[in-house]
Amino acid sequence: MHGFRDLANRLAMHDNMGMVHKHLLRQASCSALLCAAGFFIVASSFAQKTLVQKTDAIVRNTDINVNIYGAFPMTATGAVPVDSTTGLPIPGTTALKQSADPAPGFRIGVRHIFSPIFGLEFNYGYNPAIQHFSGATLSQDGPVYSHAKPLTFDYVATMPHLFHGFQPFALGGAGFIYSNISSYVEAPPGTPSVAVKPIINPVAEYGFGADYHPSQFPAMMSMRFQYRGLVGHAPGYRNPLLATNSLINIAEPQVGLVFKF
Repeated sequence: MHGFRDLANRLAMHDNMGMVHKHLLRQASCSALLCAAGFFIVASSFAQKTLVQKTDAIVRNTDINVNIYGAFPMTATGAVPVDSTTGLPIPGTTALKQSADPAPGFRIGVRHIFSPIFGLEFNYGYNPAIQHFSGATLSQDGPVYSHAKPLTFDYVATMPHLFHGFQPFALGGAGFIYSNISSYVEAPPGTPSVAVKPIINPVAEYGFGADYHPSQFPAMMSMRFQYRGLVGHAPGYRNPLLATNSLINIAEPQVGLVFKF
């Protein structure tokens, strides 16, 4: 009889232990699920906050600027024609000269400052470019009507603080000027006209200026005053008769508006 009771007690204790184990296992599983859910929520919240902060920083440090400028190219001078036999200048000939009319233009740029000082900028511009040629032969005399479209990438260094509302900056970069043609050289009657073609000239760019933040403007808007210079070969329009092979500087004083979002 006592043996039967002992066996029953043991079986009951075994069942109770099993129930305790199942209960503990159930609690552990629930706790693990709660911890995993909590970790996921915290991690997601942190990742979302970090992404929002990074996106906000990119937006706050990026601006779109619209500018008007004047293009003032230098005059280019080529070599005096020489006699192919003697190698001496041909008597009565002069060197080919190339000049361009000053022209108004506009430029659109996007600038991003990725540190307190340094940043990058992409620019696209347009201005008429009427070139005047005068040379040794009559066929080299006359204008070329074209349109200059500069496209440049710049590295920008900006002062991190304002000075009486002004924030100076300097820049340097490179790109190219695409010059397409609207007409040919107008040669005098009785002389053959000189064919010209569109050309892409690589250029180096440098500049400096300052952003001005008037108190009357909203915080997301400012004015930009700057000078830019483009250094490259004078356009010869893929015609040897019009190639001076000279480097010129195109001065571009500019004023514009800056918008930050």
